[in-house]
Amino acid sequence: MMQYIEQIRDLASKDQYIHEIKGFIENLIAHDKNKALQVARTLFFAPETHPRVRYVVAERLGKVGSRQLFQQLLSYFILRKFPDTLSLLAALKSYADAEALPALSEYYPGGNYRECLEIIDTLAQTQAPETVELLSQIYNEQIVYQQDLERDELENLRQRASAAMGKQMMRFDFGV
Repeated sequence: MMQYIEQIRDLASKDQYIHEIKGFIENLIAHDKNKALQVARTLFFAPETHPRVRYVVAERLGKVGSRQLFQQLLSYFILRKFPDTLSLLAALKSYADAEALPALSEYYPGGNYRECLEIIDTLAQTQAPETVELLSQIYNEQIVYQQDLERDELENLRQRASAAMGKQMMRFDFGV
């Protein structure tokens, strides 16, 4: 299978094969997590991978990735050493690790709209009481954004934060 990695990388450079690559990775995860990790890691870090494909791969890294890979991804995020921040955020979200919370909280005010949505979704996935503080600040409009966001974008962020807080409260109340 690894002899086909160059062909897979070539397909990953085009977003027209996104569904096939997603299915391929899911199938690999079900059958051989080590191979799935090799392929996912290769596609995620390959510069020629299309951003939409990288995002789909990133969403699955937490299913197969090690703690070491999480640390590497978090380091790239903290140091701003990866050109595709949205995919990097999706990768961090796939781990749902509370260790990323300080970096996400620090980054949030300067993020663009899509990045802010991704951070809120990451907070919703992470099982840590500290997430509620940032979600509450977002909902109560206590964040000073460095980007000029439209009024409807701000409202969408508030609504997403509200839903995420609800999810967190359910998790803490019912031990979900």
